[in-house]
Amino acid sequence: MHTKSKPFPGFLSSYKHEIILAFCWLLVQLILFYQHGIQTDFEARKYIEQADLLLTTGSVSTPNFWLYSIQIFLIAAVKKLQTGFISVVIIQWLFNLCAAWALYKFSTRIANKTTGLIIALLFIFNFPLQTFNSFLQTESLFYSFTILFSCYLLSLQHLNWKKFIVILLLLIVISFTRPTGLLWIPCTFLYLFFHFFKGFPLLLKISITGVAAIGFLFFLNLALGSGGELDFILPFRDEMIICGVPTLSHPADVTTSQDQNSIAGLAWYITHHFSSFCQLAWLRSRAFWGLTRSYYSNGHNLYLALYFYPVYLLSLPGIRQWARKNGPLLLYCLSLIFLTWGAVMLTCDDWHNRFLLSVVPYIYILAIPPVQYIINKIKSDSRSDEPFLK
Repeated sequence: MHTKSKPFPGFLSSYKHEIILAFCWLLVQLILFYQHGIQTDFEARKYIEQADLLLTTGSVSTPNFWLYSIQIFLIAAVKKLQTGFISVVIIQWLFNLCAAWALYKFSTRIANKTTGLIIALLFIFNFPLQTFNSFLQTESLFYSFTILFSCYLLSLQHLNWKKFIVILLLLIVISFTRPTGLLWIPCTFLYLFFHFFKGFPLLLKISITGVAAIGFLFFLNLALGSGGELDFILPFRDEMIICGVPTLSHPADVTTSQDQNSIAGLAWYITHHFSSFCQLAWLRSRAFWGLTRSYYSNGHNLYLALYFYPVYLLSLPGIRQWARKNGPLLLYCLSLIFLTWGAVMLTCDDWHNRFLLSVVPYIYILAIPPVQYIINKIKSDSRSDEPFLK
């Protein structure tokens, strides 16, 4: 006599990783929403004010705010439709959930399901990053958009003109979510160049690289000179380590012969105040990678150290494995990390570590090979001696 199988336990067994992810994601969002609610203070005020201005005048106060226009348009739409700020939070939750799923599927595809689960859980339990999901700021959408874009880009098997246009459109969306989205442009073209353009004629490769470089510098210089709050010499005048927190009682004299809010102005400062620049770059680097802050509680600083520092260490052996298995992917991740780090050295670090949080997903990706190796060793199965990546 055969016992009829029960479909529900079978479903649980087949989708246990997905169920774990869904439960953990929901739990984290509920805890953080209960703790913070819908946050309309701090930087969110700026975007709400600009959304009001957009609805009444059809424009924003200064050109630099167009570089945050995705969030401003979203808030303006919610206000126009009168659906309440909870609508913004729900949209941010949905994109965050999609980003967690994309990381899980990407990691599963190149390693295994358990590795994908661990990488996605690292993202979900990144409380500093997840906290922004209920803030009416740009960070939540920016983190989600960049993760979704990167997982799409790194999963491409073939490149054609349709996919290339999709990549360009996604880069535009990212660049108008936050100005730092511009950093994804050169990194993307580096990846495309080394992964897909190998067989292209030399003249075509040079042309594509040249156009990409000129376009990046043009938009970067445009962003630097867009006015408003984007004063890129201010952190040097006040010798800021953390943005908005001067370390000098009187601003230093860093008057340049160039337009200060330009690439030329930054280059002039560095070449004429090199020792001061190096000292500030070192202190900003410590803040960027160290994460802990004097104004955080001991418990908060302990969480940051226990959560992030092991991930740093896990990523280091992963660099060697990626160099052997997928050099273009390694170049993409490292270029994003180093460009963001470089941007902090040229400006200042964020009060809440938002700049590092934007590149933490790429540290997770670098850590995939060691995570897979550890999992296989724990399981002690036949796969333990296999290469780290499929």
